[in-house]
Amino acid sequence: MTGAGLRRVVAANIRRSRNHFLLASIGIVVGIATFTFFIALAQGVRAVVLGRIFPLDQLEVVPKSLDIAIGPLALGTSTLGADIIDDARVREIEAIPGVQTVYPKMRLTVPSIAMGGEALIGADLRSEIVADGLDPALVPDDVAPGYEFRDFDAEPGPATACTEDAECGKNMYCGVPAGTRLSRKNRDDDYGKPPKGTPTVCRHYVPVLASDHVVELYNGALRRAHGFPKLVPESVVGFTFELVIGSSMVGASNKDHLVRERAMLVGFSRKAIALGLTIPVGYVRRLNVDFGQPEDAQRYHSVIVMVPEKDDVAAVAKGVADLNLEVADTGAEQAALLIAIFTLIFALVSAVIVGIAAVNIMHVFFMLVYERQHEIGIMRAIGATRGDITRIIMGEAATLGMFGGLLGVGLAFAASFGFDWVSATYVPDFPYKPTTYFIFPWWLVAAALGFAVSFCIFGAFLPARRAARMEPAAVLSGH
Repeated sequence: MTGAGLRRVVAANIRRSRNHFLLASIGIVVGIATFTFFIALAQGVRAVVLGRIFPLDQLEVVPKSLDIAIGPLALGTSTLGADIIDDARVREIEAIPGVQTVYPKMRLTVPSIAMGGEALIGADLRSEIVADGLDPALVPDDVAPGYEFRDFDAEPGPATACTEDAECGKNMYCGVPAGTRLSRKNRDDDYGKPPKGTPTVCRHYVPVLASDHVVELYNGALRRAHGFPKLVPESVVGFTFELVIGSSMVGASNKDHLVRERAMLVGFSRKAIALGLTIPVGYVRRLNVDFGQPEDAQRYHSVIVMVPEKDDVAAVAKGVADLNLEVADTGAEQAALLIAIFTLIFALVSAVIVGIAAVNIMHVFFMLVYERQHEIGIMRAIGATRGDITRIIMGEAATLGMFGGLLGVGLAFAASFGFDWVSATYVPDFPYKPTTYFIFPWWLVAAALGFAVSFCIFGAFLPARRAARMEPAAVLSGH
């Protein structure tokens, strides 16, 4: 039998028995829709959780902590006696096979306060801040167009005297010279505002990067609690505020002198500290030395290690341990395990549904073979081989699987659109709320269709085998 002839026979049989095939396909449609819907949901959740919240392609390396315990009483952890991370350590980490790039981070160890926000949310806020420093060369693509993220105060050049911000250039302000120490005794407010008559010059704002976590947490809870407006990341870029270094809202943490700066948000980055501010490392280095010791200039609190191949993560973690350092627990492994478990459960449920449908298809084809046995006998008598009969039954099953798979995938797409619409319309904003919860990669659609066709062929295998073994003489004679 030729290919064209086989297609004509299969199409004619499907049209003739369309009611039987329609009922048989219901289980396939439901099973494939369930499979596609939940796997796409798992892919979407994985992209948010493991792509934005817990990136799997990066590790944070920190000095090894020491557990301190006396008898049954545990006193916690400490980094006393642990190796510090300096430039030499950074080079050793960079040499570990599988590491693409390293990003040394230096924590600002001086108590600091940020003040501002009236132009943005309608009210000035004051808050303790956590800040760290990052090499500007490592985040060039995260800075918004028209802004720069670099250590302006490290660049030599004469300062231009000024009396107001309008006299200075773009992204600059009029303030005290860089590094000016403000005495707490001479302040005229609680945050070290310089006294009148202090010389002022044009200065660049301290450029600041923030993590998406900050905006997500603000939009998800803080704004509703205080009635603040919702923030869009693009609209926040360019926001300026005051930094008071050496001052704290906890009186015991205040330093003997203050350094007052003005900062500007210039972009958002995955490499920025999750809850706090990230500025060029040069600013942090100078401030840590100014308020601490000279050796603080080469003391990093952590290193972000980029590992492009997920299969190399375990080997890189072992290499880090061999250097007497450790990988900070970010929760990424636990999140990945939970997502994998739920994905497996959803896949198994879908397989059970499709498996039951395959059994139903088997019964349908046994019934059709019984109804067509006279027809099959005539086909065998005029020259059709056993292989021709098998290909006809299998062709019908494959066609049923393909159409059932397409309907199931279409139903999954429709359900995902409905789910996203309900979320956008009725679910309040929460941190990292996505515009869509689903990702439909090409391989998922291909797997769903292959899944449907395979189970239909599996269900039709025994009926096709029985039909192929029928003897023409016995069938036509009624014996």
